[in-house]
Amino acid sequence: MKNKLRFILPRLIVLTAIAGLATLLIGTIFKLLLFGTVLFGIVTFAAARMRTRDRRAFQMDTPPVRPNVQRHYETVVAIVPLNAKRRYKKATIVPVY
Repeated sequence: MKNKLRFILPRLIVLTAIAGLATLLIGTIFKLLLFGTVLFGIVTFAAARMRTRDRRAFQMDTPPVRPNVQRHYETVVAIVPLNAKRRYKKATIVPVY
C-alpha cells in the first residue's frame, strides 16, 4: 500500500496543479470577456447619449414639423386627421393556382 501511495501521490499533485492552472486561465478569460462586454455597453450608452444631445441641439435651430397641422401665416388653422385620405378597397378573392 505504501508503494502505491508513493506512485500515485506525485501524479495526483501534478494533476491538481494543472487543473488549478487551467481553472485560473479559464476564469481570467471569462473575466476579461465580462469586462469587455461591460466596457462596450458603457461606450455604447455614452455614444447614444451624445448622439441624442447632438440631435436635440440641431433640432433647436429648426421649428418642429407636424404633418397633421395646417398652418396659415404661422397660425394654426385646423388640425387634419392623417387617416382622412385613406381609401378603402373592396375585398376580392384572389385565386391561387
